[in-house]
Amino acid sequence: MATMELGRRPAAHVGRRFYLIMSLLMAAVIIGGFSTTVPDDFTHVPGLPLLLHVHGAVFTLWIFVFVAQPAFIARGSLKLHRQIGMFGAGLAGLMVIMGLAATLFAIRNHFVPPFFPPSIFLVMNSIGILVFGGLVAGGVALRRKSEWHKRLMLCATISILGPGLGRLLPMGSFGAAAPLVMFGVIALFGFAGPVVDLVVRRRIHPAYYWGVGAILISMLLIPPLAFSPPALALVRMLSGG
Repeated sequence: MATMELGRRPAAHVGRRFYLIMSLLMAAVIIGGFSTTVPDDFTHVPGLPLLLHVHGAVFTLWIFVFVAQPAFIARGSLKLHRQIGMFGAGLAGLMVIMGLAATLFAIRNHFVPPFFPPSIFLVMNSIGILVFGGLVAGGVALRRKSEWHKRLMLCATISILGPGLGRLLPMGSFGAAAPLVMFGVIALFGFAGPVVDLVVRRRIHPAYYWGVGAILISMLLIPPLAFSPPALALVRMLSGG
């Protein structure tokens, strides 16, 4: 029994460090990306509407919670992790609403980044936030199964890296390949967890088949959905075209 416990400890320690490091890396991507536009957002006249400021505040709060949660686990504060987790679950629901609202508002008011066709922007953001909401819901439902919970929550946040990456990377220089570049970087984040599982556990946890699988399938669905007649009609209606 003692030998088995010794064999488990390194995997547990590696896991805690991995989720904390991943949360910090993703926070750096999102904060680094938005730091390139936030100063202008507050000084530009006329300023951004209240909806987008609330959207930004809600998503920023999620990043703080997402970094804090593995930090609490790393220091052994399981009770605090669970208490904050219930707040995070409610926050995630608000994020889905705000994400969809901000996407529609951006198209309506011509705030879409120039390197994305509006229909790609519409479908990419909408699918991304819905995948996020679904994975968070799964993570909350399986919160008592920590191995499932932490992997699904990790994948959930990976699914919404797009806006941060779009501002951090030189997307304008990629031309028509900009969406593919973004999808590729998101996929790299997604594959990090399964790779660590293979190294540490010698097998991939099934949670990643659901989490990473949902992210990859959503990426494959974006092009055909974005250029489908309903999506194009919705963009025309929203943009007044």
